Amino acid sequence: MTYAVASLVPVVALGALVLQDYRRDAAEQGRMQGLSQADVIAQMVVAPALDSSGSQNLGVDLSRRGLSAEQYDMLRESTGLAVYRGSVQHLRLRGFTGRVIFSDDGTTSVGVPVSDPDFRAAAAGESRATVITGQTQTIRVLKPLLAGATGQSVGVLEVYLPYQAIADRRDQLVMRTVKRIGGGLVALYLVLALLAWWTTRSLRRYAADQRHHALHDALTGLPNRVAYRAWAEQRLEQARRDGEHGAVVLVDLNRFKEVNDTLGHHAGDDLLCQVSERFRAGLGPRDILARLGGDEFALLLPGRSGPEAVALLEDIRERLGAEMVLDGVPLSIEASFGIALYPEHGSGVHDLKQHADMAMYQAKRGTADIVVYSGDNAAHPHQWLKVQAELRHALERDELVLHYQPKVSLPDGEVEGLEALVRWQHPERGMVPPGDFLPAAEHSGLIVPLTEWVLRRALTDQLGWTAAGQSWAVSVNVSARNLEVAGFPALVARLLAETGTPAHRLVLEVTETALAGDVATVERVIAEVAALGVGLSIDDFGAGFTSLSQLRGKPVAEIKIDRQFVKDVAHDPQSRAIVRSVIELAHGLGSRATAEGIETAEIYRWLIEAGCDEAQGYLIGRPVPWPQIDARRFAVPEEEIVTASQNVTATEGMSR
Repeated sequence: MTYAVASLVPVVALGALVLQDYRRDAAEQGRMQGLSQADVIAQMVVAPALDSSGSQNLGVDLSRRGLSAEQYDMLRESTGLAVYRGSVQHLRLRGFTGRVIFSDDGTTSVGVPVSDPDFRAAAAGESRATVITGQTQTIRVLKPLLAGATGQSVGVLEVYLPYQAIADRRDQLVMRTVKRIGGGLVALYLVLALLAWWTTRSLRRYAADQRHHALHDALTGLPNRVAYRAWAEQRLEQARRDGEHGAVVLVDLNRFKEVNDTLGHHAGDDLLCQVSERFRAGLGPRDILARLGGDEFALLLPGRSGPEAVALLEDIRERLGAEMVLDGVPLSIEASFGIALYPEHGSGVHDLKQHADMAMYQAKRGTADIVVYSGDNAAHPHQWLKVQAELRHALERDELVLHYQPKVSLPDGEVEGLEALVRWQHPERGMVPPGDFLPAAEHSGLIVPLTEWVLRRALTDQLGWTAAGQSWAVSVNVSARNLEVAGFPALVARLLAETGTPAHRLVLEVTETALAGDVATVERVIAEVAALGVGLSIDDFGAGFTSLSQLRGKPVAEIKIDRQFVKDVAHDPQSRAIVRSVIELAHGLGSRATAEGIETAEIYRWLIEAGCDEAQGYLIGRPVPWPQIDARRFAVPEEEIVTASQNVTATEGMSR
C-alpha cells in the first residue's frame, strides 16, 4: 500500500504538469492567433484607409497630424463591419503620446496607459498580445501602426479581439487531451500498482523464505541451531515465570560416519531425513526438535520430569532402532542421549546444553545410551578447548613424562612388566594427572599424536632398563581412535624397528569400549598388530559392554580384571564369584588374568588362592619413573598365604 500510494504522487504530478503545459501552449496559440488577426486588420482595414488621402505626411505621428475626414469615414465603415461581424470587439488608433485618434465607438477615452510596457513596446515597433480573463475572455493586441507608403510607424493600433470561442475550443481540446492523458496515466498507475503488488508479494515471499532458511535446516526442514536457541530461551523464560520444569536433550547418532564412508553422503542424507521423521513421530505437540548440525540433534521437552523424559527417549530409541533400508542395505541406527533437567541443572540455555552435552558424551563412552546429567560425574571439564590447545603445545615442548607401574606374577611376586602411564608436567600447574587431560585428547584428534609419543617414549625407556639387565615387557594404553586409524599397525611396526625392540615385549592395552567400536576396522587392526607379535590386553574387563563373542578368535594375551570387582573380594561373595569367573574365562581363552587395584595384603593373598596370574596396584608399587622401580620380588610369606586361604575358605563356607 505504501508503494502504491507513493507511486500515485508522481503520476498525479505528471498529469498536472502535462495539463498545465497544454493550457499554456493553448494560451500561447491564442496569443499568436490574436497577433495574426490584428496584423490582418492593420494591413487590410487600417492601412488602406490611412493611405487613401494620398497625404504627404504619412510618416508623421498621428498625434500631430490626425486623420482626414475621408480617412475617418473609411475607418468607421471598415471597422464597423468588423465589429458587426464580431471579429473585433474594439479598435483604437493612438498616437505615440497616447492620444486616441480613432475609436470604433467614437470615444476618446484612453485605453492602455502610455506607461504600460505593452504600449511602450508597440510604440517601439514590437507587437504584444495579452489574454484578458473575466466575464468575457478577450485578447488585447498592441502593435505598431505602419504607413503603407513609407513603412514607418505612425502610431499604435489597440485592438480587442474576442477570445471566448478560442477559449471554448481550447477547453474542448484540453478536455479531450485530459481524457486521453488521464486514461493513459490511470492505465500507467494501474500497471505500476499491479507491479507494486506483485513485487511486494514476491519480496515478502522471498523474505519469508530467507527467514525460514536462516532458521531451518535445508536437508530435514527442522529448526536449526539459531532457531532452537531462540525458542529454548523463550520457553525457559516462560518456564521460570510459571514455575514449570522440563528437559533439554542432546542426541548424537552412533557410527553415522560409517554410513557416509560406506554408502556415500547421499545415503547419509537419506538416513538423517528418516531419523528426523522418526523423531517427530515420537514427540508431543509442545516438544521442540532441532538439528544442530551433522548427526547431532537437540530436543526441548517442556513439562516433563526426568523419568518422563527418559521414558519418552526410550520410545524414540526403539523407533530409531527399527530397521531401515539405505541403497538396498538394511541397517538399524543407534543414538546416545544426554539429558539436562531444568531448573535442577540450570535455567539458561548455555548451561543446560553444556550439561546435556556432558551427559551425552558419558552415554557414548558408557554402557547406557540415555544418561541424565549429574554434577558429580560430569563427562568432561568445562575447559576442554583450553586443555586441547595447551596439550598441543605440551607435545611440541616435550612437557609430557611417563611413569611406570609394575605388574608382578603370582605367587612369587616377581616383576614381569611395567605399564606406561602418561603425566603432564605443566609449567604452571605442576604434575597434571591423566584424568584431567586424556578425556579432552580422546574427544579430539590429539589422542593419535599423543599415543605415538607414548609408544616412542616407552620403547625408548625399555631400552634403558634392558641395558640395566631387566627384561620387563612394557604395556601401553591404546584408545579406540587409534584402532580406527588404518596406519596404526604400520606405526607400531616402525617404532619397534627404530628401537630394535622385540615385538613380544610390547603389550597394547585396549578397553572393552574400544572393541565395541567399528568392529570390522578394529578386528583388522588387531589382527595386523598381532601378526607383528605384539601382545593384546583387554583393560578394565567387566566395566564395559563387550560381548563375549567379540573376544572369540582375537589374540588376547591378557585380561585385566577391573578394580571395582577386585577391591571387594575380601568381603563380597558376588565380587569373588565374578573375579573367579573372569580368571577361569581368561585361562579358557589361553590368556593371563591380571588383577588391578591391589591395595591390601588380604586381597593379594586371596588372588593367589583364586589362581590369578598377575597383580598390579598401590600395594605392589605406585607409578614412578622407571629407574625407581624396585626389581626385588614382592611376595607375602607362605604361612600368611596359607592362613589367608583358610580364612577365605571358611568365610565362603559361612556365606553359603
